[in-house]
Amino acid sequence: MVSRVRKTLTVQQRAAAFEHTNKIAADAADEERRLREEKNERLRKLRLAAANTSSE
Repeated sequence: MVSRVRKTLTVQQRAAAFEHTNKIAADAADEERRLREEKNERLRKLRLAAANTSSE
């Protein structure tokens, strides 16, 4: 019977995985922030346009 050797990650591999996960999370947060800012800008323009048309 062949015994199975469990593969464990080295310290460097764990650190690399942790950094990779953090980078993905940071990228997702940046993307979410950018989309929110774009949405707010579109809403601001719409409100400004509505205010201009109602005042004319």
